[in-house]
Amino acid sequence: MYIEVTSDSVATRHLLDLKTFHVHMSSDREKAHETLVSANIGYIDNGAVFIRSAWLRNQGPHTREWLENFGAMLSYAEDRGWYDGEFIEAHIEPNE
Repeated sequence: MYIEVTSDSVATRHLLDLKTFHVHMSSDREKAHETLVSANIGYIDNGAVFIRSAWLRNQGPHTREWLENFGAMLSYAEDRGWYDGEFIEAHIEPNE
């Protein structure tokens, strides 16, 4: 799964792929940060993006299987220090 951030929108892509998680940006980081903060979705800090897990969960299909896999993704991230119980950290990949 990845998050696509533009200067005025945030969207999730490939929601069923819970083995990957990153952010694509088509705008500069300052505008992307403003978009994330104003939508109460997350923020950018020190070159990483932090996405609110509750928002991310609400984007999914809410099937039992997806919710279980999403929980496993959060546990994996938490074990590595990428999830603090509220925000999950994602690295930034530039748009091609």
